[in-house]
Amino acid sequence: MAERDIAALTRPTLILHGRDDRVIPLETSLRLHHLIRPSQLHVFGDCGHWVQIERQDEFASLVTAFLKT
Repeated sequence: MAERDIAALTRPTLILHGRDDRVIPLETSLRLHHLIRPSQLHVFGDCGHWVQIERQDEFASLVTAFLKT
């Protein structure tokens, strides 16, 4: 997807990223957060690629709160 298409997104977006992810660099999520104006970015320290597994409770709490808004 082109950056202009990403920047055109208008829906609130939740971005979750493990700081120590070796698969997708943190810069990717930082760029998405910059491009998608109605976005929230949460970076988990001491966490790799599998945020939903490595930080299960925090992940579930953030996703639940986001979906309730």
